[in-house]
Amino acid sequence: MHFYEASIITTKDGIHCQVYGNEHPRNSILVKPKYIPTDKIESDALQFRFISGRRMNRLNLWADKEQLKKYIESFKGNYPEYILKSNTHIGDRLFFSVPIDKIERIYFPKRGFSELMNIPDDHLDNHLKSIKDFGNFLLNSGLKIEDIGITYSTLMGHYLSDMSDINMVIYGNKNYWKLMKFLEIASHPLLKWKSKEDWIDFYKRRNRQNIFTLNEFLKVKMRKKSEGFFKGKLFVIFCAENEDEVWFKWGEEKYVDVGNVKIRAEVEDNFNSASRPGMYRIKNCKTMEGSSVDVKKVVFYSRDYSMIAYPGEMIEASGVLEQVFPKTGESYHRLVIGYFDSYITERREKEYLKVVE
Repeated sequence: MHFYEASIITTKDGIHCQVYGNEHPRNSILVKPKYIPTDKIESDALQFRFISGRRMNRLNLWADKEQLKKYIESFKGNYPEYILKSNTHIGDRLFFSVPIDKIERIYFPKRGFSELMNIPDDHLDNHLKSIKDFGNFLLNSGLKIEDIGITYSTLMGHYLSDMSDINMVIYGNKNYWKLMKFLEIASHPLLKWKSKEDWIDFYKRRNRQNIFTLNEFLKVKMRKKSEGFFKGKLFVIFCAENEDEVWFKWGEEKYVDVGNVKIRAEVEDNFNSASRPGMYRIKNCKTMEGSSVDVKKVVFYSRDYSMIAYPGEMIEASGVLEQVFPKTGESYHRLVIGYFDSYITERREKEYLKVVE
């Protein structure tokens, strides 16, 4: 089933979820729980928000690992229907999903952006006016209104006008790469890219020192045009691939966990690295640790690794090694970074993808 990433779902239990990826099982939607009511479970290790008249925890996968593990175990016990038992993954994989009959409401980013763009400026507060102005700037790239969406707190209407970020979604990998090319040369008096200091702050907050040298990190992040500031507000631009662009279909392959591996390889193609789960097709693979096999794809679930490597560049990657069995065609191996279960195991410190010389 195809359902666009970055749509927002509220469940009948009051959980607010972000749709995670574009391919889904037949009877449920894969999600990341974003805000979870505190009436059944709560954690002081997670930020609290007051939304829709309820006290909620904001799920942060980079919270203290032991506290996060405890919280997710409580979530499993109190909301077992939101844990997917995947028939396509052989291994201890964690997926959150919302059964179709548990959906209360779906917020569609495209619809939100289209409706916002049709509201007169004098009816908008400063936050919404900033997003409309930013949207008009992005339209100069040649994209159409129906190619763009808004998401998160703005889409749901519980944003804080002076504090909330601008979160945009571009529909279609081709459209996204087109926009990135436009932003490489575009200018606007209210547009400011993240500075070296901004990225260093991010580097420290995500504890990236254990994986990247500062120079390695800055090299790939400073060239990204998906994050910056507009009118002083942080913006992040996400990608949701169109249905005719998906690089896999849920249920068409089986994935068998065969351990962990570290490799070096050359990027052959990065077209599918804009959306999540993202994928780099690789060649000339050399094993550094683990089973020596010819890995064909590096797959990631964290946006930290989107579009950081380009064809011809060498990458180093560490993650779960899976043997893939397609319904048709020969089996192959892939490396996967960032399954939800990685955040509550030692893999959180060990999984990565980086560009190397």
